[in-house]
Amino acid sequence: MSRILDMGLQLLSRRLEEMFNLGISSFSKSTEGLLQYKDVEREVYEAAKRLRDIYEEICDIATELIARYQPVAKDLRFIRSCINVSYDILRMGRYALEITRSSSMLGSLLECDLTPISQSSEIIGKMLRDSLQALKTLDVEKARGVKLMDERIDEIYRERIRAITLERDGPKECDVAIVLALRNLERIADHATYICDAVEYIVLGPVKHRE
Repeated sequence: MSRILDMGLQLLSRRLEEMFNLGISSFSKSTEGLLQYKDVEREVYEAAKRLRDIYEEICDIATELIARYQPVAKDLRFIRSCINVSYDILRMGRYALEITRSSSMLGSLLECDLTPISQSSEIIGKMLRDSLQALKTLDVEKARGVKLMDERIDEIYRERIRAITLERDGPKECDVAIVLALRNLERIADHATYICDAVEYIVLGPVKHRE
């Protein structure tokens, strides 16, 4: 029985890695489209649909493994975490789609100062890659490093809100677009930290609940 369970766990791992890589690709396309004014909405939309399909598959596999083999301890934590992590990736894909849709709605932002978005995108890209690596290797220290990077994303978002509040002049279209994008990026970063919480949960057991 344990060998069959192990095969199921390996299948879950493969599907989750596939989903994670697709989520990272979707994120990269959405931010590239925004920063370079490229029409990538269709691609990101198709990725979001595929993410939904993989999410449903992961939930089905996880449910069957629990029902049939009654795993315990670390195996059970891993299966439960696969469901949670796949949902986080699903949400990241949704936020990536929102970035492309807001970009399409507001038009070109090439005349705007997109430094906060490019800075956030670079940091979040690393957060996502490190989150995936932490999940694959169950590296708690790398997972904790990702959560530290999230603090910088929050700072960039707050700094931009303060700047808009203080600056009474300037193109409001840019302000609206940048804040919308930063909000979606901030949420993607949050989901990356939730995934890292899952790594700690798998290895160490229960951790602090999400805020």
